[in-house]
Amino acid sequence: MQAITETAGRALAAGTALTLIILIAWLALVGADALGFFSFLLRWVHVVAAMLWVGMIWFVNFVQLAAVQQADDAGRRTLMSAVVPKVAHAFRHASHLTVVSGALLLVTTGYVFGSLVFSTAVFVPTPRALMMLVGTIGGIVMWAFVHFVIWPNLRIVLGESPAEPAAREHARETVKTYARLNLVLTLPVTFAMVAAAHLY
Repeated sequence: MQAITETAGRALAAGTALTLIILIAWLALVGADALGFFSFLLRWVHVVAAMLWVGMIWFVNFVQLAAVQQADDAGRRTLMSAVVPKVAHAFRHASHLTVVSGALLLVTTGYVFGSLVFSTAVFVPTPRALMMLVGTIGGIVMWAFVHFVIWPNLRIVLGESPAEPAAREHARETVKTYARLNLVLTLPVTFAMVAAAHLY
């Protein structure tokens, strides 16, 4: 047991192995057509990436920002050098993966460009299409916040981009504001995405 739990990487590898066992068992029992299987894998990647991204957003808002604010100078330096860059790296790449897998999933499920994948038009009820549109737009807005506002300003806060003290303080407030806005969007975007597939 200790061999599995000694590092996060080993624990993740064990989880991946268990997932593959479950997947192989499912395929052995049920089988799958190529498009259905590919679409399922995209959905799984999309969900896992979104879990990581949203988890990072909640962590930043409820843990990291408070910890940085409450820490003394030495503690703040440690957080800014050892924790904040890793969190930023994780949520930036998770947001990329969420958006790309989601875009591909829209095609493989027939929401957009269905004629490229299916021989006949895919009927999507208007309420579901509207929910998906709301979720998609919200997700793209969140992604834009990360890459065009939060990340450039965070680089200033971390000292990766040169700036005067006043500009650095402004960047810090900008990061906080847009981190909060992303937190605002996590629940309605998640609701819209889930509702598009599962509400009634």
